[in-house]
Amino acid sequence: MGEAYWLFVVMVVFTVASPGPGVLMTLDNAVAGGWRAAMQGVLGLALGAALMAGLSSAGIGLLIRSSPALFQLLKYAGVAYLFHLSFKTWRRDPKTPAPTGRRETAPAAGAARKRLLDGALLQTSNPKSLFFFLSVLPQVARGAGGQPLWQVLAVATYCIALVLIHGVYAGLAARAGAWLSRPGSARLLSRLSALMFFAFGVTMLTLKM
Repeated sequence: MGEAYWLFVVMVVFTVASPGPGVLMTLDNAVAGGWRAAMQGVLGLALGAALMAGLSSAGIGLLIRSSPALFQLLKYAGVAYLFHLSFKTWRRDPKTPAPTGRRETAPAAGAARKRLLDGALLQTSNPKSLFFFLSVLPQVARGAGGQPLWQVLAVATYCIALVLIHGVYAGLAARAGAWLSRPGSARLLSRLSALMFFAFGVTMLTLKM
């Protein structure tokens, strides 16, 4: 199990740290609401990852992979959600300055739940997450002699790594708040983020099983 597990850890670190919609959402939330707000979205991403891992373990991932219709439905749902994020980010009011870590306040419960839900939706709408777990978790389980406990450990490792790595991203983005709090900078960042979300959506359209 040891060799398979540590190989999995390396794969997780590179996968989680690589630029993608999840990282972009974390940076965007950190700029718009500070580190604490960004971490609410990160927890949503972790919950979504745990759900995707559970689905792959339950065999639903195999069903989706073997059914082109289900795969296309999931793919287009993910694309639609990325386009929605692009539209929402593009229209964000730049007059609302990007926060620094010094002026974070306790967020409203509704806003916190929305960030949590947005993170979970973003993670679960990406079929790449499902196929990552579908292709990697069986290898970890095989290396552990098929013991379910080690599969649970692999999922927990992924979620913990996601929270830690995205926490670093969020902290760096929040510390850049002095520059990002300028209306012109906030507008530029919103436009760039919107274009990147749109580009991720277009890229997902080309995804094949």
